[in-house]
Amino acid sequence: GGNRRSRARRSDHCVGLLLRVSSLEPSLWKPPVSGKSPPMRTLLRRIPVRTIFESHPEDGVSAIAISQDAKYLATISAGTRVCVWKWTSPTEKPMCSTELRPEFGYQDYVIFNPQNPCEFVSNSKTQVIFYLWGEGVLCSLEGLGTFNSVVGHFSQSVFHFNNSQALTGTSAGKLVVWDVVGPRTPSKELQAKPHSMKATKLVPMQKDSLTVLKVLESCIVTGDVKGQVKFYDGQLQLLTCYSHSKVGPIRSISFSKTPPDPPSASPACSTSCIPSSQPFVIRNFILSTSNATVLHVATDRTNFEKVMEEAKKAVNAVACHPRQALVAVGSDCGLLKVWDYQQTKHLVSRIFTEAGIQCLSYDPQGYFLAAGFTDGSVYILDAISLQSSCREFKFSRGPITHISFSHDSEYFATADEKYSVTVYKSVLQNGSRCWEHLAGLHSHYKPIRSILFGVQLDSNEPRLLSLGEDRQLVEYDLNSSSKDHLVVLHRDRIEQIAVPLCLAWYPQLSTESFILTANNCYKMKLYNTTTKMCR
Repeated sequence: GGNRRSRARRSDHCVGLLLRVSSLEPSLWKPPVSGKSPPMRTLLRRIPVRTIFESHPEDGVSAIAISQDAKYLATISAGTRVCVWKWTSPTEKPMCSTELRPEFGYQDYVIFNPQNPCEFVSNSKTQVIFYLWGEGVLCSLEGLGTFNSVVGHFSQSVFHFNNSQALTGTSAGKLVVWDVVGPRTPSKELQAKPHSMKATKLVPMQKDSLTVLKVLESCIVTGDVKGQVKFYDGQLQLLTCYSHSKVGPIRSISFSKTPPDPPSASPACSTSCIPSSQPFVIRNFILSTSNATVLHVATDRTNFEKVMEEAKKAVNAVACHPRQALVAVGSDCGLLKVWDYQQTKHLVSRIFTEAGIQCLSYDPQGYFLAAGFTDGSVYILDAISLQSSCREFKFSRGPITHISFSHDSEYFATADEKYSVTVYKSVLQNGSRCWEHLAGLHSHYKPIRSILFGVQLDSNEPRLLSLGEDRQLVEYDLNSSSKDHLVVLHRDRIEQIAVPLCLAWYPQLSTESFILTANNCYKMKLYNTTTKMCR
């Protein structure tokens, strides 16, 4: 039951960052050429059995496919070169290749004919190309067709299981049906008599854009921008549909090797897709969506289970735990995740829907995690559960750019895009540590590049500095500051022409204390923290 389905998910699916192509051979899996698979609890670790270096050194690989018998690879460069490889061959040269015409566009999808490894198809948004190869020759021919209605952009193509047609999905929710004209078997006359495919039909399937097109045994499967997965028979008659309100645009569909059981109990069963002597059972499948979510769909109960969710927008903030092998990652979409970077394991996450995360910082003991947001708010979170430890602070008028704790966690400070520094002071609430707003100051007139806590050498009291693109190094008097009144102790101009970009404490190697800066003229400078003189 459930354990078997869980094991099937772990063994039957692999997820790649950029390009993923898999074979029915259980021992073979082709990883993406431009990155590593993201760590997740259901991913098997695989060791490469063959690496082809510099397959397309000029432009990189934009599309890749592996034949059904797992013997051949088809690759398309981001430029115009198409290659066929026998990956078990020790040579670094393709078996055959061809150059496409620039007007064919950026070919970003390719797939082999499951019933004929000498045939494959690729498409760009505007052009479908069919290929036939053999005996060192690779021929390509554009799909021909004249349409009397809106077609939309092409998304993905597949070969029909009837072995005489091919299909292409479009952004207008239609399927283009291609039929063969000419020979399909590679021969010595291949170059003289290339096969061709002609569009014979344009079938409106739905109003929503089709993003994924697959063939599963004797079914045609589509995925669309609304997160729907539909199954059709060979005549493109709808068999069943799976959908969920929280599923975004589908980017890929991967089916389990074995159907769920018991087959007779499945509400997804149908006898219209294959002969009645063999009941039709839809396999469980995994979806990846354009909003960075992966879901597992159990077809016997129409259950959508979230497998993983990643950042939908840019990752702006990273913070390492001071005492454990943990790293917190925050993104512009409001997703905060904590990972164990030694075991590459995700531990906990939280989604903030109101604003994006701009910066993160752990307190020195690692009990709390402070997060600054694009709307100027600041959250103090429990470092383990990510639950709020204090009420939300919102004393900044612009997005928070920096956040930092003092060495004793007595204070933390933020800088924002409105050139202000805000300081918060520790208090006890119901026996637990929390912080409250102390004061803020519009202390710079250009963007703040760093805020930095340090330690007074004579008293072990915290000291706070900020550095801005206005070339001002500002030190604050925390002891003299009071509610809504942040006192400036020193204000020094440390550059004349160059713009300072960052600030750090220099290691305490003697009785003299230094700070280190770097500027936009590729220079690093040491300053005495007392005199502010450049060393």
